[in-house]
Amino acid sequence: MSVVINSGVFYAHADTDATRHDDAVRAFDAIIDGEEGQPYTSDYLYDETVTLTLSRTGSFERAKQVGRRIRGVASYPDLVTLEHVDRPVFRDAVETFERFDDQGLSFTDATTIALLEKRDIDAVLSFDDDFDGIVDRVDPAELG
Repeated sequence: MSVVINSGVFYAHADTDATRHDDAVRAFDAIIDGEEGQPYTSDYLYDETVTLTLSRTGSFERAKQVGRRIRGVASYPDLVTLEHVDRPVFRDAVETFERFDDQGLSFTDATTIALLEKRDIDAVLSFDDDFDGIVDRVDPAELG
């Protein structure tokens, strides 16, 4: 089993005031315990997570912390493999974004779908049900 961790999960884990914080903490505990196999994320999701955390919390410190957690630096374990959206993934993301225009996907969501398909990753760990019916999704609220 392998999962791409979506930005909303990273954000909810980082922001103690987020409504889904407890679900995100339990999901990360399950990831640390190896219950979901190898966790991945992408450079696009890194950008989205750090930006979202800064925007919602107003705290550069929290934004830096979540970035460090993703990268596995400082006091954070190196758990998450950071994948880069290369040219083939980008091309597939454009096609996905245009093909599923009725799903309400962001372009970053389309890069995540393309990454799952190109890298043979099993599912996305996400609160976002826009992925449903396109790729397998693990709801963080159901872990832990």
